[in-house]
This record gives sequence, structure tokens and C-alpha cells, in this order.
Amino acid sequence: MNLLFVSCESESADPDPEEPLAETELLGTWNYVAYIDDDGEEPATDCEQNQTLTFEEDGVFRFTYYDDSEGPCEKTQDSQGTWEFVSDAVIKTDYTYGDYVDQDKFEVGFEISGNTLTLYLDEGEGEYQERYEKQ
Repeated sequence: MNLLFVSCESESADPDPEEPLAETELLGTWNYVAYIDDDGEEPATDCEQNQTLTFEEDGVFRFTYYDDSEGPCEKTQDSQGTWEFVSDAVIKTDYTYGDYVDQDKFEVGFEISGNTLTLYLDEGEGEYQERYEKQ
């Protein structure tokens, strides 16, 4: 959740002026740091802090999940999907994990402040947030 691009033009360190800043800021790998809902904020455990969410330029995102509820901290799941930028505060995603393929696209609100990404999620059982820090 690889693309080779070859160009004869010189590359600039500046982002494309047509590309929204929030979209370029979203790219990269983020580490999970907290879960927030109506009951408050629950910081990630030492194990959960290994979880990463990566947004790639080619519209793919990858999520790596770690769990220590049944013993030592272990990577238990790799998921991936596609994402597309909708606006300065919304992305649209779909994903797969294991044999499960989610055919629906979900709009996910997000906010980036410094090196912190907050996702605003609602999977039908109430709204919650996940917070990540950029690697």
C-alpha cells in the first residue's frame, strides 16, 4: 500500500508549483505514535511505534503492522493500497491485506503540522484519529 521515471530535463529540488504543498508533504514514511477517540489519546506502545505508513509518489501506500499482544513484538501484517489526493485535507484510499481486497474507496481527512500527520477516520463505528511522525 515501483515506478521508474526517466527524464532528459534537469530536475529541481523545488516541488512542482502546480502540485499542492500538502500532497508533497504527505509523501514518505510515517511512524505510528497515537490513537485518539472520544475517550482520549492512547500513545503507541513501544511495539506499535514500529508500525509504518508510507505514501509513495506513484499512488501506492503501504502499511506495516506490529503486535505484541500474544508475546514478543512481531510484524503481523503488511497491507497496501492506492491513494489519490482529493484536496488539501482529504485523500481517497482503497487497500488490501492478506486475502482481503477492499473494493470501496474511502475519503480520509488529514492534517500535517511540522513532522506530524493526523488522519481523521470513520469506519462506521465512530470517528477517531491516528497520529504519525515522519521518519
